[in-house]
Amino acid sequence: MSDRKYPERKVQAVAELEAIISESNSIFLADFTGLSVDKITLLRDKFYEQEIPFLVAKNTLTKIALHNSGITAMDEFLNGPTGLAFGGKDPAIPAKIIFEFAKAEKKPQIKSCLFEGVAYGPDKIDLIRDLPSRDEVLAQLVGQIAAPLSNFVGVLNEIVRSFVGVIDAIIKQKEANA
Repeated sequence: MSDRKYPERKVQAVAELEAIISESNSIFLADFTGLSVDKITLLRDKFYEQEIPFLVAKNTLTKIALHNSGITAMDEFLNGPTGLAFGGKDPAIPAKIIFEFAKAEKKPQIKSCLFEGVAYGPDKIDLIRDLPSRDEVLAQLVGQIAAPLSNFVGVLNEIVRSFVGVIDAIIKQKEANA
């Protein structure tokens, strides 16, 4: 941390945050002001279902953990109550969860995010939310690869079918002449 002496629990909290940050492809900062404890628990459950870490930490400790991880671009957004959601193999999922939840509850609001190493303010979050999921991208890729192969197999089948048709016609013609 810094030269100041911090209680062991705060040092441990920063270390835990740093570990989560190091394993994440994205970090979303959300303002959950005005959400009841029940609603926050419901939001946490939605993250838990997707195996996505969501936590609330003191802004000073979050800032220290981010700085220790080489991230300074989110400092201006670390004010007021802040929830942190971390994306793993599919970095856009936290944004989708927050936006779906906010449709019904009008909260939380995403303050900022770090997505694949680039920091975005609230004005660019919609771009991330609208990204297809990793599974959707993989399915599209497989479809793009499979389509030409499928067409090629169809052409090969047609060649074999035509060849068999020609052979069959020759056999029938020879039978008719004999």
